[in-house]
Amino acid sequence: MNVGGMESVALAVIAATRDRYEHVIIGLRERGELAARAETLGIPVESIGKQPGKDPAAYMRLYHRLRALAPDIVHSYNIGALDAAVPARLAGCRRVVHAEHGRDAADPNGSNRKYRWLRRLMAPAISRFVPVSADLARWLEQEVRIPRAKIALIRNGIDTERFAPGPAVAVPGLPTCAEGTRVIGTVGRLDPVKGFDHLLEAMASLVARKQLPPLHLVIIGGGPEYSRLARRVDELGLTPYVTLTGQRDDADAWFKHFDVYVCSSIAEGIALTVLEAMASALPVVATAVGGNPELVADGETGLLVPARRPEALADALARVVADPERARTMGEAGRRRVQAHFSVGSMVDGYGTLYDALLAR
Repeated sequence: MNVGGMESVALAVIAATRDRYEHVIIGLRERGELAARAETLGIPVESIGKQPGKDPAAYMRLYHRLRALAPDIVHSYNIGALDAAVPARLAGCRRVVHAEHGRDAADPNGSNRKYRWLRRLMAPAISRFVPVSADLARWLEQEVRIPRAKIALIRNGIDTERFAPGPAVAVPGLPTCAEGTRVIGTVGRLDPVKGFDHLLEAMASLVARKQLPPLHLVIIGGGPEYSRLARRVDELGLTPYVTLTGQRDDADAWFKHFDVYVCSSIAEGIALTVLEAMASALPVVATAVGGNPELVADGETGLLVPARRPEALADALARVVADPERARTMGEAGRRRVQAHFSVGSMVDGYGTLYDALLAR
């Protein structure tokens, strides 16, 4: 339960369904940064202290804990928790749900044969695979070869009341910019899969383009890449033009200071931060990976570009910041799109329907 989109989705579903189901969160390695937030909702958070790699003793601890809890459903998330299906089944749980929220930088296309084989091997123990994008659903069925009947597509959703356009308010750490500066914003864990190196290279290209208005890039998030990215900012001579805020819980307030949102990921499931930016009526420039093309209507709510292409990213951002009226129109269309298709209510209803169908069997 560290800070991330997948963990936020899990917590949102738990918070919205705690009057219908009793929840317990078990972290394989540790409780995580969001444990305290879960506990304020009355949700217990535990850890079995699994070591990196295969740890038979940890799986045995998980087995005994599940035997004691006797859950009606066990819901695991992503490849790191896939093999929790085995101790769950051995502990007597007949309903196992496994969610696929996206891929990592080491396997952005899901082509790792070992991981595909592992998913197929585990399929008999899993009641339903839950991809969060049509791209992941297609991949599970056509490339991993999971039976279609075992796949339940439930797209991520966000709170469109919290993330909404409105007057800007002061936030701690907000950079002081010259009048007329266009602010480019992004939010994400500082991890290689987010492609922030490419974004910094794109920013260096933009700063060198004299015909553009003044620009400033704000990167909100913490993670293992923070120190290295800070050094990269300095190496590229971008210190006056880039702010790394570290981990923040007030992205909704920061969005009101942004003129455009950028997603530079090299792999994605359904990016919650892109949805949050769209709900905040921001135009979005995003890489055309994973579920991003399902979110951003190219040319209508933003622009899509190839991943790992800093110049293409810079060109798209330049087009948006140079045309404020088009940016405003894109942002308004984006908010309408999120309200119609990606609300947190639709997401929660999807999980509730799935859980209830499994419990009725």
